[in-house]
Amino acid sequence: MAADSGTEDKINRICRQVEEFEFCSQTFHQNLKSGSADYIGLTEIANNQVYTKASSTLVYIEQLLRSVSDPTTKKALLVCENGYYAVNEAFVEGIRWFSQKYYKEMLNVERRAPSAQASCTSIFTTTPPPKQNPLFQINRDMRILIAMAIASGSSIS
Repeated sequence: MAADSGTEDKINRICRQVEEFEFCSQTFHQNLKSGSADYIGLTEIANNQVYTKASSTLVYIEQLLRSVSDPTTKKALLVCENGYYAVNEAFVEGIRWFSQKYYKEMLNVERRAPSAQASCTSIFTTTPPPKQNPLFQINRDMRILIAMAIASGSSIS
């Protein structure tokens, strides 16, 4: 959806703080309910995107775990499952704080998510032999979505 100039400025300000501007901007524009949003509205979009992506990723990891026989890959996927479970829990709690307008508390719990999510990236590079990470693209998108949520939430004054 096309955004008004004030909303566009806010989206640009947030997206300049994350690793891929275009993905960030596109995500906000695709989820705008109207052409206008303040930082609270943009934070709601980002929070919901993280929660949705984390939830679907947990389902995907469970499917992978059922189909993988290699014990090293299975162990790595269990680390990912734990990481994404922690991300999901942080955002369930963060969204609860958000709905009560406790934005500082929301940020405090959501700031746990980056290291939890990163465990799913590092486990595939540190466990010999190095394995192809089946969650490579999901991890990348998730990293950006979490950064968007924290950047937009930090912009609420």
